[in-house]
Amino acid sequence: MKQERKVIHVELLTPPDGYKKHYYFGSIAAIYDILPKEVVGISKEALWNTSHNNEYVGRKAIIRRGVIHTKSGERGKRDNKEQ
Repeated sequence: MKQERKVIHVELLTPPDGYKKHYYFGSIAAIYDILPKEVVGISKEALWNTSHNNEYVGRKAIIRRGVIHTKSGERGKRDNKEQ
C-alpha cells in the first residue's frame, strides 16, 4: 500500500548566523524543537491557526506544507511459500 507522508518545509529568508536556509519537518511542533519562534517569525499556535493554507509567507520565513510521495515496495514482506 502506498503511503502519503506530510512534510513541512521551512525556508528562512534571512537566516541568522548558525542557521541554514532550508529545513524539513514532519510536524509543526517539530519546527520549534529546532528553530526558536524569533527565527521563524510566527508562534506554533498561530501557525496551527493557518492550517487551512498550504503556505505561510512571513517577514522571516516561508513555510510550505506538502506530501512526500513514496513508492510501495515489497521489502520486509514475507512470502507465504516460505512458511
